[in-house]
Amino acid sequence: MKLKNDNLMKLFTSDKEPKISIILPIHPETPQAESNLLAYKNLLKDVKKDLELNYPRREWSNAVKDLESLILDRKLWNSSKKALLIFANNENMEICAMEHTVLPKEHVGSTFLIQDLLLPEENIKRPDYLLNISRDRIHVFDIDSLKEVELAGLHTRFSDYYSDFDANSNVNSGSYGGLTATYHGHRTKSEEQQKDQMIYYQYLDKELTNLHQLHGYTFVLAGLPETLDVYLNSHENSPYIGGIMRGSIANLSHAGLAERVNDYFAFERVAEVEQVKNDVKTASQKNRVINDLSIIDFALNNRDVKSLVSFNDGSSYSVEHNKLLIKSLINKINCRVLYTPGDNSYPSMNAILY
Repeated sequence: MKLKNDNLMKLFTSDKEPKISIILPIHPETPQAESNLLAYKNLLKDVKKDLELNYPRREWSNAVKDLESLILDRKLWNSSKKALLIFANNENMEICAMEHTVLPKEHVGSTFLIQDLLLPEENIKRPDYLLNISRDRIHVFDIDSLKEVELAGLHTRFSDYYSDFDANSNVNSGSYGGLTATYHGHRTKSEEQQKDQMIYYQYLDKELTNLHQLHGYTFVLAGLPETLDVYLNSHENSPYIGGIMRGSIANLSHAGLAERVNDYFAFERVAEVEQVKNDVKTASQKNRVINDLSIIDFALNNRDVKSLVSFNDGSSYSVEHNKLLIKSLINKINCRVLYTPGDNSYPSMNAILY
């Protein structure tokens, strides 16, 4: 992983100590906001106690002021994410919202605890929208809120695009998108219906491509296989496609849709974890993996490391491991953290050499 947040990287490269990390699980339901805030206050209390015992006030007073200001941020405690990672020193503060659950933790010292930033589920590129393709319309959902939304200028029904189009009609005459129908007869033939559909799909592909180019939007496409496959047969390599979810989601309840989306990203996470494990195994067979922390540190300084992989059970926040992870990020070296409870088949830190 290479962090794209410049402010976060600036904070990680700062020499200013003490460095404060607060790792906070979040319960997204609105009634839990007070519980989230109380948990934060308790962690902040421990942070302040640690600071007062070990550092002069002048070295942390600004950091504590920034951290205390978060108590009044009601939006923060109603976050829809599963966790918040808060990093601060006397110069700056950064907040990262996470998609996975964490254990509550605070740390004050010479490094930040960043391993929760580097899990596969945080590295998977989350598309912006879900787009369900039906026979005569599409439905668009925001990937985070899972609420149905409208994208400006995008016709979501065939009948909106074809001024005279009626999805339930058998009549085969009309003006479609400014084009005059050229076929004859009383009933619409199946190939003519398919032609209408393909014209709309061409329009849809063009508009989604424009949205991708203008705003960087990506979409998970969903729909019944007999409909989705028709679309993918012509447009499966389009740059806006961020994933495929087979099966219609148009009529799911919010809870049902959330379950489908969670299952989708869980599968993506498993695939990513297995790929990382395979990379380590393959490199090990070629004698290109080292595990000793001091040797890894030396190799990082010499830029001999291709990628760094940390394996742990999710409860350990080794300071030395986190220092190596930060050094990897600073040196723009790919690094990953895998939580593998009960699996001790891999050393806790693995550096893959070039």
